[in-house]
Amino acid sequence: MGTRKNRHRSGQREERNVNRGRQGTRRKTWKRPLLLGITVFCAVFIFCIGAFVGFLYKTSTGTQWRLLLAETVASTRHYQWARWLTTPEEFEQIMKGLSGIAVSQSDINAVTPSETTANADSIQVIPIHGSGYNGDVMLIHNPKLIRLVPAKVVGDEGEYITDMAKRVGAVAGINASGFEDPNGEGWGGIPVGLEYVNGQVMQASKDDPSWATVGFTDSGVMVMGNYTENQLASLGVRDAMQFHPELVVNGQPTITEGDGGWGTDPRTAIGQAKDGTVIFVVINGRLHAGSIGATMRQVMDIMLQYHAVNACAMDGGSSSVMYYNGKIINSPSTIDPNGQRHLPDAWMVFPTVAAANAMTTP
Repeated sequence: MGTRKNRHRSGQREERNVNRGRQGTRRKTWKRPLLLGITVFCAVFIFCIGAFVGFLYKTSTGTQWRLLLAETVASTRHYQWARWLTTPEEFEQIMKGLSGIAVSQSDINAVTPSETTANADSIQVIPIHGSGYNGDVMLIHNPKLIRLVPAKVVGDEGEYITDMAKRVGAVAGINASGFEDPNGEGWGGIPVGLEYVNGQVMQASKDDPSWATVGFTDSGVMVMGNYTENQLASLGVRDAMQFHPELVVNGQPTITEGDGGWGTDPRTAIGQAKDGTVIFVVINGRLHAGSIGATMRQVMDIMLQYHAVNACAMDGGSSSVMYYNGKIINSPSTIDPNGQRHLPDAWMVFPTVAAANAMTTP
């Protein structure tokens, strides 16, 4: 496995700050007024929807749609707006559901990657359609081709997945971590939760029992659960990050009642089948490509349909993106004129194992 080095969070922060100071920022002045306009529009839209469902407030159908909308809003950075659609008790219950699910540990022996020399030709992309949503499933039959690629951060701005792929020579990928966004500008420069690349800690773990660590060992096994950085190293984990919720653990669905409590939105998820095949799922939403979005339960069901043993959600919303052979193949719901969002990192697929091993951090 070789020697693995850990970087302390403070050292990594200092290194990133030096990089920011040296390279400056690429802020785009168009974003601020446009974001303000979008925010106002969303506020008016939610108010109108709230008024409409108010007529159905005492009916079972009205309550169902009202709470679904509230869950959708509560899972975004504008979670406080969900108060407009709920009673205090309902709001408290929704927020508890988003943060109160304890992580389960996956069985590292449940997956046995087949010995294969498969390269990028083994990637399959399958369009999918369901009730209210559409998107794509990508199957990567050789898990050793996958790496977590951190963004090349300029100022406080992350990196487009297309630029990331070109820089490291990847042929496919999806977004991974969420990011710190205190002002709601979506710059994507600093990941939330663990970012662990090639055995090095780029960002410290998030101390939250509902956030799962998702990573891949040198042999291509996807691990999922609560792990310390020392445990990751002892298991031979090469790359890892954190997000939530878990969708499938040891072949069992995690959502057995309701829709999962996250509303309907664009989604990204990663999973792995027993034979090692890695499953990427990206769902369009917010009326892009004619798709409203999917619930967490719908994404879980897709993972089960493709025989996932373990699966976990990645960051969703405007960040949900799937890249393949030089272009974005889904319809991201971002307002960025480039049709994609700046990301803190991404799960990327390389053409060969040698190319993946040659990938270096920014």
